[in-house]
Amino acid sequence: MMLFSKLRFTIFLIAACALSACASSPNTVKSAEPAGAGAPSLECPDVTRLHAAQLYGSWQVELVQAGLRGQLTLSQHPEFKASLRGHFSYGGERSLASGDVEDGEFNLDESRDGKTLFAFWSGRLVPSACGAEIRGKWQALAREGQPAPAESDFILRRAIGGW
Repeated sequence: MMLFSKLRFTIFLIAACALSACASSPNTVKSAEPAGAGAPSLECPDVTRLHAAQLYGSWQVELVQAGLRGQLTLSQHPEFKASLRGHFSYGGERSLASGDVEDGEFNLDESRDGKTLFAFWSGRLVPSACGAEIRGKWQALAREGQPAPAESDFILRRAIGGW
């Protein structure tokens, strides 16, 4: 009986060690592409499949050429459930935005007064950033009697704790 007990204990230890080795080994497949080649990691979601709800939260705004930084908060659009509603604060101004994300493309229309269009934000989610960064172009519209402000690249980065 004692021999059977020792044998059972030994088998249990071998199984536990095998499970432990499996659990501690990396679960990702190494890519043949060099690091930084833009290929999404297996741990990242496919950004072309992200929906508006997965972008809700706080984002840091950077308008590169304009030299402006600020904040964007995205939430569900009150009328169009699959769309975005945003609130910008940058360059000392506050504005409202509405838009969509589809197949990794991100588009927002910005309004300073809630009625007239002020600027377009057109960009793409960055695959290597796992849905936490969006890059594109910001283009303000010309106002009557005024030239249009210069176009600028933009970078939106999910704020820490912004999920």
